[in-house]
Amino acid sequence: MTSTPTPRRIALAYAQVLLAGTLWGTSGPFSIALFRMGIPPTSVAILRPGAGILFLTLFVVMVRRRRRQAARRAGVELPPVTRNLAGMLLLGGLIVGVFQLAYQMSTEAVGVPATVALLYLAPAIVVGASVVVFGERLTFLKGLLAAISVLGVWLTVFGTRGVDVDLTPAGIVWGCICGLSYASYTLFGKWYGKVHGPLLPLFWSTLGGTTLLVVTWWIRGEAIVLPRGWLALGTVLLFGLLTIALAALLLFNAMRTLEAGRASIGTTIEPLVASLLAWALLDQVLTPWGMVGLALLVVGVAGAYGMRVPRRPRPPEPDPTPRRPLAG
Repeated sequence: MTSTPTPRRIALAYAQVLLAGTLWGTSGPFSIALFRMGIPPTSVAILRPGAGILFLTLFVVMVRRRRRQAARRAGVELPPVTRNLAGMLLLGGLIVGVFQLAYQMSTEAVGVPATVALLYLAPAIVVGASVVVFGERLTFLKGLLAAISVLGVWLTVFGTRGVDVDLTPAGIVWGCICGLSYASYTLFGKWYGKVHGPLLPLFWSTLGGTTLLVVTWWIRGEAIVLPRGWLALGTVLLFGLLTIALAALLLFNAMRTLEAGRASIGTTIEPLVASLLAWALLDQVLTPWGMVGLALLVVGVAGAYGMRVPRRPRPPEPDPTPRRPLAG
């Protein structure tokens, strides 16, 4: 950010964060539906980003063509799409691959609710890491909102009647890895998005992550179960479009305006949306503690939006008073 963003830009960016979190709120139901169609977690971990990369490739081609035409009219040359490729492909691919595997393995081991609870340790990690990586200010309010959001997630998840939460050691480990990789991906998007915009880092990291998983599974001899029938295929494609291509693109774009920590707090709308959908569609009734958790999530999300953006100090204006020569 080269200047203090306007309130309108902040509102638009935060709306993108909320929409991204809402789309991610559908991840658990998508995964469970694919499990029931006979596709195991190890295959879902590859098919999800693989479907996303199809749409991201289409987005890159369309955007690149439009920018090339604009650059030709302006008489300038676009930077190559392979600039900083190693970092985006290798680092981003490693983060994406680990996250996709950890999310599916945790979902299978402890279910969606516990996975979401462990996943959303990420805002606290992002808020702390952003101080070192981006020089963001760690204010008392930001730390408090991060803590409120994490507490709200846990109360919402464990305060839902009809949800059986069994925190096995393996599930806890996979869930914590999921949260750490999710936080790392947020930081990755902020770092590379400052130079390349939101689309290229997302494209190369998703391609790298998918390739890494395919190679790893090939070395291990792990079979990849493909969707059978139009319903399964459509579910995989929609899963990749909504939760890989669109959701991450919205978050990365929003972080061009918002601080990474603030954006990460806003994404905690995901468990709020997921809980409300489960309440309405799956008869998973919230207990009083679950209602308290939802209220805390609202406080955290709304508070992050209401935080003031730190203003950059203006350079001192020159003193118009003429200086008198020193005597003697």
